[in-house]
Amino acid sequence: MNQIHSYTLPKLKVPEKTPEGFKLIPENSQKPYLFPHFIVNCFASAVIFSFIGGFIYDFSNNLNIAVAICGAGFILTFLANVWSLRLYNKRTFEHSGKLLVSEYPLKLGGSYQIRYRRPLRLGATLNQNACLKAVLRCSEVVTYYIGTDPETVRQIILEKPLINQTVLADTQGIEFKASIEIPNNSTPSFRADHNSILWTIEVDLNQEELVSTEKTNRAVYGPDWDYISLSFPFTVDPILAS
Repeated sequence: MNQIHSYTLPKLKVPEKTPEGFKLIPENSQKPYLFPHFIVNCFASAVIFSFIGGFIYDFSNNLNIAVAICGAGFILTFLANVWSLRLYNKRTFEHSGKLLVSEYPLKLGGSYQIRYRRPLRLGATLNQNACLKAVLRCSEVVTYYIGTDPETVRQIILEKPLINQTVLADTQGIEFKASIEIPNNSTPSFRADHNSILWTIEVDLNQEELVSTEKTNRAVYGPDWDYISLSFPFTVDPILAS
């Protein structure tokens, strides 16, 4: 089976119970770049370049040089923040998607229904057909030390394909339903300091470029928070004795 080195073990969160099922949280969901961050970054840049300007003035005794250098630095930083905010506003997906499971926690030997939905933002679409895959995986995650440096390795010990389908171009969202079975002879979830058993459902969209349907019709490439590959960790309990 495959090994993944320098792996970060995700934190398991209790899923939210909704009328449609239990909503799993993807391990690589992160808060995107938002407007408050833009304001904070601009303010921090102004403070930093003010200090830099003071040092330059003390060194050169030339106010014009100090103002010019600091002004140019602040303007470049401001433009970089504006560009990042612009990328966020052009992100392709509304959010990281919903993966709903019929029951929680799952148990060894159980059968469950899952449903995944991820809408695209208004004005964004796939420019070509893409391949959507979902896989059920059970992995052993081990942490050991090389000298004083910790190294975490993920070894996949069970892998079951769930879906493999084509998503047509011009779609406005990604969605699938599937049934999953947890083998009763598998290992339930387990966590210790240096060894863990991790269960995940992993969703991957093999798609390279996204386009905008606005009048400009310019290509929009997904930024870091527009995850195409998502991993949803969950808990599998042992079979209870009757």
